[in-house]
Amino acid sequence: MGLLDGKVALITGAGTGIGREAALLLAEAGARVVLTGRRLTPLREVASTIEKKGGRAFTRALDIESRDEIFATVKWIRDGVGPVDILVNNAGSASKVLNARFLSEDEWNSTVNVNLTAVFNLTQAVLPDMIAKGEGTVITVSSLAALNPNLLGGAAYGAAKAGVKNFMTFLHNTYRNQGIRATTILPGETNTP
Repeated sequence: MGLLDGKVALITGAGTGIGREAALLLAEAGARVVLTGRRLTPLREVASTIEKKGGRAFTRALDIESRDEIFATVKWIRDGVGPVDILVNNAGSASKVLNARFLSEDEWNSTVNVNLTAVFNLTQAVLPDMIAKGEGTVITVSSLAALNPNLLGGAAYGAAKAGVKNFMTFLHNTYRNQGIRATTILPGETNTP
């Protein structure tokens, strides 16, 4: 019997890197994992690895810049797998242009949408079920760039990751007495695709 038996975990950016490893660990602990990302092929490879070890995994392509797709995906999970107990906001991206002087508004908006707005939308989509159950966990992968802005991450990335850290603290402080935990992980530079 695993620590997370009966729980449903939604992981964004689950095909590679930190998201892949989080999915494998959650499945090993007994959670039914829903793997989302832009590309189905790596998601299916992770699902196959999980299933070969006796776990349960479901895959779905998801554009996290689309609020409509996020809410449709959470409904699909609720209807087919069960309400989300654990949300891992892992998907992220940095802008190609790092310097604020030369960064276009479109690139700024896209970076903020992926790293901050999507986290808000995903959280808002799963929160009603967590509140109804009186428990839930939201884990968001931010970055040390939230604490130490630099050119390595860039202006938009650092600002979004600082914003998401603040949002998770707000979420935790607001809902902790209703059994909902929210936390932020701040990794340093990571060698992922």
